[in-house]
Amino acid sequence: MTAASLALHSRRFTSLLATSTSVLSRIMSTHLERTNGNTREPEVENCTVSSITDISPTVKLLQLAPERPVTFKPGQWVDFFIPRTNMVGGYSLCSDPQSPNLELAVKYSTHPPAHWVHKTCKAGEKVQVRVGGDVFLEPDSRVKVVLLIAGGIGINPLLSMIRAGVDTETKYHLLYSAATVEELIFFDDLEKLTASHDNVTVEYFITKGTVKLDNLVKANRERISPEAVNKLVSDYKSRFDESDMRCFLCGPPPMIDFLSKEIKMKCEYEKWW
Repeated sequence: MTAASLALHSRRFTSLLATSTSVLSRIMSTHLERTNGNTREPEVENCTVSSITDISPTVKLLQLAPERPVTFKPGQWVDFFIPRTNMVGGYSLCSDPQSPNLELAVKYSTHPPAHWVHKTCKAGEKVQVRVGGDVFLEPDSRVKVVLLIAGGIGINPLLSMIRAGVDTETKYHLLYSAATVEELIFFDDLEKLTASHDNVTVEYFITKGTVKLDNLVKANRERISPEAVNKLVSDYKSRFDESDMRCFLCGPPPMIDFLSKEIKMKCEYEKWW
């Protein structure tokens, strides 16, 4: 092996090691550690689980009834305090900020809060939440177009933005990727929103399996690519001033790492999960 080949292999190994170390560090750290520098509301709010339903093979939807109104901005998340454990979860809110109830879509994992939601939680349980997060769409935002890019469970905060903005003049265009059709959570909600509001449009991307729903005519059998996003960005830039455009990205960290470097406009995102 030549010196040049050895140098190339060394660089690749160093890059792989750095990526693995970053991922491992994220997995081993807690939600509170990962979000230590984020803005939080001072108050912890008491809530009751009013319902818990399956919305995909791996995701449950929690509806929480707060003891008093909880204010948040579309895109924010909550610290989630559950009974009988000191481990604190972190979940993005998917509900409309105007709704009296809070909604959290929680994907199954062995992480204690998520495991509790899937294996133990039932209606009537008492929990607590605290609102936090620095990436959100201001309720009085007057931007003309919002580009939203979601991967899997990352749909949560972006759905909240859409729900909050359906009756405004802002255009919302969502690119939504999931492994399978079954994991396109909130598919029915999104289809109803697009049917009843001209300012909401959605493109679906399926990365595994086959598309079996006859009405899923907009599904792309591929990942969301920089080329697909930048085609939209180019079109928007030809019609709008950049100050009238926002782009939000939420999904698995590798997806965020890749797309955020390739998209030709500023993308707003957080990597805390």
